[in-house]
Amino acid sequence: MNTEIISQEYNSQLKETKFQEHKLHTSDLVLKLFDTGFNRQADKTAVCGDFLEFTLKEHLQTKEQKQKLHGANFCKFRFCPYCNWRRTRNITGQLKEALQQIKEEREVSYLFLTLTVKNPKMEDLRQTIRDMNTSFLRLARMKEYKKAVLGHFKSIEILGTKTKKGFAHPHFHILLIVNKSYFQSRDYIKQQEWKDMWKKALKVDYDPQVDVRRIKSKNKDWNEIDSAVTETVKYSVKHTSLTKLNDEDFTILLLQTAKMRFFSTAGILKDKMNLIKADEDLINLTAEQEQLWIEICKMLYKFQDGAYYLKKLTYDKEAV
Repeated sequence: MNTEIISQEYNSQLKETKFQEHKLHTSDLVLKLFDTGFNRQADKTAVCGDFLEFTLKEHLQTKEQKQKLHGANFCKFRFCPYCNWRRTRNITGQLKEALQQIKEEREVSYLFLTLTVKNPKMEDLRQTIRDMNTSFLRLARMKEYKKAVLGHFKSIEILGTKTKKGFAHPHFHILLIVNKSYFQSRDYIKQQEWKDMWKKALKVDYDPQVDVRRIKSKNKDWNEIDSAVTETVKYSVKHTSLTKLNDEDFTILLLQTAKMRFFSTAGILKDKMNLIKADEDLINLTAEQEQLWIEICKMLYKFQDGAYYLKKLTYDKEAV
């Protein structure tokens, strides 16, 4: 192995620009955290991803090379845009893999269900989400739901684009897995029936907004599973929406959502995903056929002056 060529190829900026892009997104959030007195979170977020370690591996048979993230100092703050990117990426990968397994086992289709409630005051957000989760359990126990739905993936978003000052907009994005025959069967649930069921589950005297639609492949390069995952796995709060909040609402939102989880699964998806691992392991190393790959070197990058630069290159003596 020609170590001189490797040194020349990896002696400058990191080629994968997404790391740099998401690192730069943390700046506004760090300033907001400092301004509102969340100094500990600000300090952690400020140095999030300052160091990235990649390994360069080569396949023994094909000689294909790949560069993979091996280590990083991620802060894991709930609303860090860098960590949210990694977290969402992990969950997306798990969900796609799980849906592919299910597709190989049986013929299924997918629905995208959005469930809302009246916008609560920001200080009532935690209790509102608790009530929504309890209400969704009631919905999932209804005979109509149990007959129609094989499993689901549920995420929560807590702000809207036009949410008034002092209020939140919590709503569920839910991927429903149904039998392929669902749309022609007696188990089919109409839009109005979904609305009536959600209203009954919420135990409210108003008509909540409910939207349900079938998910289809967009084109030959974008299959049904890709469409389903993209619709459902979203950030609970976009960092741009978060930093635009006034200081009071920002402070209350962080306190109201502390230690809260925003994703859940049930039914045939339950045992096919590990959301705790996806939430906590932002490196997401996978066990592949390691006996066919040899590690050539490790590359340590440091973020400075708005970009990642190689600081250390360590070779595997046996490989080179």
